[in-house]
Order: sequence, then structure tokens, then C-alpha cells
Amino acid sequence: MERVDWTDPDLQRLVADQEREIDARYGDSEHAEHLDAETVTVAVLARDAESKEAVACGVLRDPAPGFEAGTGELNRMYVHPDHRRRGIGKEILRALESAAKDRKLGQLVLETGIQQPEAIGLYTSEGYRIIDNYPPYEDDFDSRCFAKAIGDDG
Repeated sequence: MERVDWTDPDLQRLVADQEREIDARYGDSEHAEHLDAETVTVAVLARDAESKEAVACGVLRDPAPGFEAGTGELNRMYVHPDHRRRGIGKEILRALESAAKDRKLGQLVLETGIQQPEAIGLYTSEGYRIIDNYPPYEDDFDSRCFAKAIGDDG
């Protein structure tokens, strides 16, 4: 795992790949959230051990928009298709959870889509529970929102 700035070219390439995949799955190109250097607190990349190519990413926003202090939001979780089913997504998730704990956050939230069963499987296997969709996803029937307590006992 490598922490990088939001503007890192490898991170931006993976974020663009993730957006294209989401657009293809859902048939649109609208992205409800706005991410930039001001809103992204932590960004991580995973690199292929041999080629050193960036193959996975994820970011943390602290605080999560619309939530009180102490709640962060996971976003842009993505593993390149050629590198899936190797546990890299779980490593990214755990790296972001660790960063959130370092920031003294007590809870993480996230949004994913109903046409992303692999993401839903990852989050539920790691202790995330379904919650009511939060803004701006409250009226989006393709969205599923999740939360997990990550404090000392979470």
C-alpha cells in the first residue's frame, strides 16, 4: 500500500477507469459526489509486485459529507479487472480503515451500487451493514449505503 495525493497520475488513471466501469454497468455518466484535493483526506494505491503498476485504489473523506465529525466516507474503491479475486480490495479497505482509525474516526460509511455484487460481498464480509441511503443517494434505487463502526471496539 502506498499513500498518495489526490492529484497522483496513477490514482487519477484508476479513478477514471472506475468511473468508466460504473458508467458501463449503469448506463450513465453522472457521478453524484465531487472529489478533489480539498475533499479527499487519504488516498491509497496498491501496486503489482512485479511490474510496480498501480492496480487498485481507494480514498477516504473526513468528515463524510452530510455527517457529523467522527464519520468518514470511503470512495473510489477500485481494483483493475486483471487483478481481482486476489484480496487486493480487502487490503485497500483495511488500509483505509487503519487511516480512519489514525484520524480518530468512529465510523465509516460508503455507497455502492446494486449491480456491483463483488463490492457488496466485500463490504458485508468485512462487517459493513446496510443503512438508509444518505444524501445525495437517498432517492437512488441503484444505490446501497453501508456503515461500520471502526473505533477501538469496532
